[in-house]
Amino acid sequence: MQGEQIQQTMSDALASVKGTSFGLDAAATVAGTAVAAQIKPGKDLQRYLGLVADTAQVAGTSMEDMGAIFGKVANNQKVTTEEMNQLADRGVPIWKYLSESMGVSNDQLRQMVSDGKVSLEDFQTAIEKNISGAGRIMSDTTSGAFKNMNAALGRLGAAFAAPRPHPRQDAFPGSVNWNRWRNNRPQARS
Repeated sequence: MQGEQIQQTMSDALASVKGTSFGLDAAATVAGTAVAAQIKPGKDLQRYLGLVADTAQVAGTSMEDMGAIFGKVANNQKVTTEEMNQLADRGVPIWKYLSESMGVSNDQLRQMVSDGKVSLEDFQTAIEKNISGAGRIMSDTTSGAFKNMNAALGRLGAAFAAPRPHPRQDAFPGSVNWNRWRNNRPQARS
């Protein structure tokens, strides 16, 4: 990734977890996997990360755990029975969501999934229709608000830990580096 793409990816990661109980570290991990799976930074990545966060919140699991499932779908650009069952095992009624979204019966959906005919876009659309925004809504509960506070503190810590140029370098870019001058100046003889 190039510098601008990394900045955009991190901005997308931050936007996706703002107001949720997830931290920037989790979103950045999932974002890296998503970009490697050809999800474009910007609107597409924000949508993807938001859906991962919302689904993780509903399932009561970590964003990294849910990101691993979504990552498999993104890498293959289609849904397999394995990912569907992983989501169902975590309490996400994905079979119902997809069958309703696609206008087919559960049996037809199972066959379509087996045949590799359910795309990443179909998958995201079904989740978006059913649980989009859940991460922010659930963070309004007492336990969600507490997790959100901890996540916000983590984001604040990440902001403080980010490398910053020295203030003198910003204010006087053409000035002499005084520390280098002071350490290299000739010493008086005694």
